[in-house]
Amino acid sequence: MNKEVYEMKINKLASIIMLLPMFSGVLAGCSGSSEPGELAETTITLGVWGGTDAEESTRDQLIADFTAETGIGVDVRVWTDYETQLQTELIGGTAPDVFYVEAFLFPSLENEGLLAPLGDFISNTEGFEKDDFYGPALNAFTAESGDIYGLPKDLSTLGLYYNETLLNEAGFTPEDIPTEMEELPEFLAQLADNLPDGVVPAITSAELPRHLFALNAGGTSVIDENGLGVLTQPDQLEYVQMLVDAYEEGLVQRPIDLGHDWAGDSFGTESAVLMIEGNWAIAHLNQNFSEVEFGTKEVPMMNGNQGSMMFTVSYSINAHSNNQEAAWEFVNFVTGKEGMTTWAEGASLIPSRQSSSEALNLQENDVMAPFIAAADYATPWQQGTTLSIVFREYNNMIPAALSGEMSLQEAMEQAERIANNDIEAQLH
Repeated sequence: MNKEVYEMKINKLASIIMLLPMFSGVLAGCSGSSEPGELAETTITLGVWGGTDAEESTRDQLIADFTAETGIGVDVRVWTDYETQLQTELIGGTAPDVFYVEAFLFPSLENEGLLAPLGDFISNTEGFEKDDFYGPALNAFTAESGDIYGLPKDLSTLGLYYNETLLNEAGFTPEDIPTEMEELPEFLAQLADNLPDGVVPAITSAELPRHLFALNAGGTSVIDENGLGVLTQPDQLEYVQMLVDAYEEGLVQRPIDLGHDWAGDSFGTESAVLMIEGNWAIAHLNQNFSEVEFGTKEVPMMNGNQGSMMFTVSYSINAHSNNQEAAWEFVNFVTGKEGMTTWAEGASLIPSRQSSSEALNLQENDVMAPFIAAADYATPWQQGTTLSIVFREYNNMIPAALSGEMSLQEAMEQAERIANNDIEAQLH
């Protein structure tokens, strides 16, 4: 996702976070639940955003199958502006019984009591198999108390893409690509010496959602226990300095430097040999750059540990829904083994259940396998209720470090200072 889209989404998310304390109390006293015997005559509302044609048709199929099996109707509300419309409906007390929750937004909604805990539902559901979910995906919707407030409908992770033709013509094989991030700059320098004019060794997005796992890899979290941003510790700067140095040497470039909005297009036009990007780029490359021969590997390790990012979305139940029993029947159906497999296969997405990945043989697919492997260890794009502010300032300041306008230390100190001034003002 390019910078402009991310900034638009985060600005909206930040506005929700600021408003939640004002309206969470308005909804108190609206909860209830249907009696089990009434479920067959119940209709629930489902809040989603629009997706691909494949996603929409598969969702329609799942809903039809669910209604045929349970007798429970589902009215779908497709949001064209997810954050704004969710905010409006939560304020007005008209939010759906079940709705999508981005992992990034989950801490704020859970903190304000707007999501129903699922523990009792899970405990009373025979054959649920909670451990079948990939750990990081389920943990993204699990509160510090251990209560689960959503089940992940699917997930995406990051992997390393390589252009097989360009790599071979430069005299290298995929096995030559380092498995340790610290060794990557030296390899990129060797690669650069053997590439045609106009082709760079690697392309990357400099934004925080792509690099959060690496910033945390040394043991320092970008958000401390008080919700304040931390961007200036030596272990964090060691990683980012590698990126800055490689950028200054021309070994790594951003899409904008090559005239593109997204790394997938830079890679697809064969302007770069390597990129670290999500599994969503596979379909883009196959559809729009079918002549490009590419492969994938897991992201190189940091400090000897595997790392990647995970982007996931849950089905969560409105804490103030009057139809929670029926809502749970739906959530359980679409995230169960059969429903999950139907969804992942039809929509061409990574399932959040391991058994569904196995049923679809995704681990045996050479291109998909690195992304499936990362589902076991990836870092969800989520960290408390103040990450949006730290994200904003990191993204604002990292270009100054890449361009040499400021040292990395100066840029991150300024990002940290501005972010924490805003966080302290918001918290107090």
